[in-house]
Amino acid sequence: MGKQDYPFELGSDSELRLPRQLLIAASEAYVDQLMAAITPAERKAISCFTGSPGVNIPEDLLARASCVVVEVDPAEPGSLERLATIRRRAPKLPQVVALAGANVALVRSLVKQGVADVVSLPFEMEELLQASLAAVEASIAAVPKAEKLAPVIAVVKSTGGSGATTIATHLADELGRETPNGRGACLIDLDIQQGSIAPMLGSAPRRGLQELLTAGERIDHEFLRSVAVAHSDHLHLIAAPDEIMPLESIETDRLLHVIDAARAEFDRVVLDLPANWTSWNLSAVVAADLVLMVVTLDIPSLRQAKRQFDLFRNAGVDTRKLAIVVNRVEKRLFRLIGLDDVTKTLKHPILGSVHLDSQILATAHDQGLLARQVQKKSPFINDIADLADSIDERFEQGGSK
Repeated sequence: MGKQDYPFELGSDSELRLPRQLLIAASEAYVDQLMAAITPAERKAISCFTGSPGVNIPEDLLARASCVVVEVDPAEPGSLERLATIRRRAPKLPQVVALAGANVALVRSLVKQGVADVVSLPFEMEELLQASLAAVEASIAAVPKAEKLAPVIAVVKSTGGSGATTIATHLADELGRETPNGRGACLIDLDIQQGSIAPMLGSAPRRGLQELLTAGERIDHEFLRSVAVAHSDHLHLIAAPDEIMPLESIETDRLLHVIDAARAEFDRVVLDLPANWTSWNLSAVVAADLVLMVVTLDIPSLRQAKRQFDLFRNAGVDTRKLAIVVNRVEKRLFRLIGLDDVTKTLKHPILGSVHLDSQILATAHDQGLLARQVQKKSPFINDIADLADSIDERFEQGGSK
C-alpha cells in the first residue's frame, strides 16, 4: 500500500514559479531525496504520494492536482496501468512520467499515450520545474475559451430574514426559462454556514461548492455538470457545503474560478450571498455584472442596506451595477415607509418590487418546490417574472462582461 506524505500546498513565499498543487507519485526513496534537496518554500508547492510504482493514487489527490509526476518502472506489474487509470479518472490532468534509465522506445510510446513529458530519476528540481510548468501551460492553452461569459447577478440581503434567498432562487428559475443559448441558469449558494437552497428545492446533492473549490484549476465541463444539480432543464444548483465552513476558509481565486466555470457553462449565473462580509464574497460582488440588494419596508433593513452600499463603494464596486429589490410589499392604504422613501434613502433605483405571498411560498417550501410549481399565477410569481424581464433588458442594453 502507498501512503500520503508531505501534504504541502503552494505558498505565497514560494521561491520558484511552481504550478499550484504539483503532485508527485514516486517511491519513498526518490521522494525523500527530492525533499532533502529543496527549500522549505519549494516544498510548499508539492504534494506527494509515496509507494511502489504500481499503487493507484487516491482520487482526492488527483482532484486537487494541477499536474501529476508519476514514477514508471517497466519491470513493475501495474506501473503502466497506473498511468491509464489516471487518464480514466482525470482525463485532463497533465501527466509527467519519471523514469530511471529510460530508453528512447519507451519514451516515444509514453508520449503517444498522451504523457506531457519525461523526467529522470532521481529527481532534478530544475528539470522537474520546467517539465511540470510546460505541462500545465500546455493543458491550459488546449482548453477552448468561451466566446462570451454569462452575466453574474449577485443577490445581497440587507438583513437576515429579508427573503433574499427566496428571491434569488425564484429569480434564477425565471431567468433560466428563456436564455440566449438555451443553456439555462446556474444558482450558486454561497451561504457556506446557513445555506438552505438545496432543501428549499427538495434536493440532497452528494457534492456541492466545496468539491469545486477543492478541485481548483481542474474543473471541466463534466465535473461542473456532475456537481451542479438539475432542478429542471433550465435551472441548476451548486449547493452550499453540508458541513458549516469557517467564513475565512474560502480562497478568493478559487471561488472566482468556480464562478467563471459556471459562466462558461450556463447563460445566467445567480449568486446567493451570506449576510456577513469577507474578502472572498466582497470580491464576488466586485466581479458581478449586477448587484441586487433585497430590502424590506422597515428602518433596520434600509439602514443596513445603506451601510452595505457604502461598503461596496469603498471596495470599488461600480455604483451603476447596484440596484434595489423591495420584498414583501403589501397592499395597505397607510404605511409609514413607501417605495419613494427607499429610493431617497439609498440613492439607488428600485429595479423591482415583490408582493408578499406567504401562503404559496410556505406551501412550496414545505414540498421542496418553487412557487410556480404550486400555483402558476400569483402576484409574487408575476413580480419575479417582471424582475427577470427587467434584468434581461438591462443586459441587452448594456451588455455583460
